[in-house]
Amino acid sequence: MSARATLRHTLRVAVLASVTLLGACASSSAARPLTPAQLAAQDGGIPPYTKADVAFMQGMIGHHAQAVTMSSFADANRASSEVRVLAGRITVAQTDEIAFMKTWLSKRKQTVPAGDMEAMAHAHHAGMDMSSMGGGSMSSMMPGMLTTAQMDTLKSATGPAFDWYFLTFMIQHHRGAISMVDELMSAKGAANDDDVFKFVSDVVADQSTEIDRMELMLKSRPRP
Repeated sequence: MSARATLRHTLRVAVLASVTLLGACASSSAARPLTPAQLAAQDGGIPPYTKADVAFMQGMIGHHAQAVTMSSFADANRASSEVRVLAGRITVAQTDEIAFMKTWLSKRKQTVPAGDMEAMAHAHHAGMDMSSMGGGSMSSMMPGMLTTAQMDTLKSATGPAFDWYFLTFMIQHHRGAISMVDELMSAKGAANDDDVFKFVSDVVADQSTEIDRMELMLKSRPRP
């Protein structure tokens, strides 16, 4: 083989090797899943989320709405100053969280519950279909939600009796919210959105702390 032929053959082998390498790289790149940042960039900067994330946010709005409704009875029902302060903190915190959840859903063009505290609370604890109220498919009672009888008992109780029922029922309610977070975290791919993860972490931390505090408050109060 002449020197020119040898050079031509060497170049051909090099070119074929390069094409093969590029093809392999392209194939590898195509098979590699996109990072959360890349997925967010494709969706207008919104991190990836799941149906479980959406259902959790929609349901938790109604769950929080009932807690706000429960807390609204404290002043009129002559709760102790300690319970009124607690009820006020729950109202402020959970109203702010409802606003956050509604914004989160709205940005993702998902159904946003109407936000009527009284109507949503009664619909949830009665086990009504929330679809007509903007609550998606949340048609069954969620963990910790008060029944109609419990809600009526709380609304009619006054003074020390109200304190006892409020603390007892709110502990039940908070534990239900934590159960909802546990259920969300068990869903595949859920809570990968940083905002969702931070929110559910705060819910568990805040409501666990409040449960501990309410249990201590309850110990000094006799059952009605």
